[in-house]
Amino acid sequence: MILPYRARIRLFRFPLVTVLVSVLCIAVYVAQEMNQRQHIHHLRDFCTQRLDTGFLQSLAKLTGRTDAYACGKMMLRLDAAGDARAEIERLAQWLGRRDAALISHYRDILHEVWQNYRRHAPRDLTARLWYTPRDWNVSRMLTASVAHGSRIHLIANLFFFFAFAATLEMLLGPLLHGLLLVVLATGTHAVYSLATAGDPQALPTLGLSGVVMGVMALFTYFLPRVRIRCILWLVVFWKRFSVPAWVFALTYVGWDLYASFAGTGGSTNLVAHLAGAGIGLLLGITLFRRKRHWAQSLVEG
Repeated sequence: MILPYRARIRLFRFPLVTVLVSVLCIAVYVAQEMNQRQHIHHLRDFCTQRLDTGFLQSLAKLTGRTDAYACGKMMLRLDAAGDARAEIERLAQWLGRRDAALISHYRDILHEVWQNYRRHAPRDLTARLWYTPRDWNVSRMLTASVAHGSRIHLIANLFFFFAFAATLEMLLGPLLHGLLLVVLATGTHAVYSLATAGDPQALPTLGLSGVVMGVMALFTYFLPRVRIRCILWLVVFWKRFSVPAWVFALTYVGWDLYASFAGTGGSTNLVAHLAGAGIGLLLGITLFRRKRHWAQSLVEG
């Protein structure tokens, strides 16, 4: 893993907004982890109690098991489905095998157990923060940007973010820099909604990656030749090196383009990545051309 940690730039004031956004991301993720642990405790308590015989028969048909693990897996499946009613209907159809009475029987059983589970389950914080592309919810565009799916996701984004955003805050000032981050957060999610319009399978998204790509692109517009200090980390081995900003940015944008066309991006929101880079570059060309010359004075000798 290659992590940029600092540009060779003199920071003549404290990058307050950049630090506050970083701290907010960490605080939100801590809250997400605490909420996840509450979910796990509730799931364990629910699935180790005495369960309805009809539900156990449904589990046996669906999974071949009737233990707490099978129960937990079923509850998580319904929780992740988005539309639990539609998923219950699909399972009931499979269990009933075109017998209307059996379909109704299994539908009622699964729905009752699901309702009992959800009645006392803590609300899923991550699901309340992420952005669903068909909703066009501006507040969710902002909350999704500061929420993350894993510790690695969070750490990598914050390394990238601080390496580039701290310098932009020196150039733009805290107020304009804060506005820039809001524009990038809403803009990348809006592009994602447009790109997935009409796709009912479009997944919710979360993470600071789109904003990170935006600040990286704008930084590179200002200072394409400044060197970025990086860490190459290979579990038990690490090495520090530096590379020009334009090489670093081109490498990551090129990789995202390749992954997008080759379909190798996995669960990564490549649309948000590329949208962030495009918006950042466009903002530099259209709004911040005059700051480009002044930026050179910040470069360390």
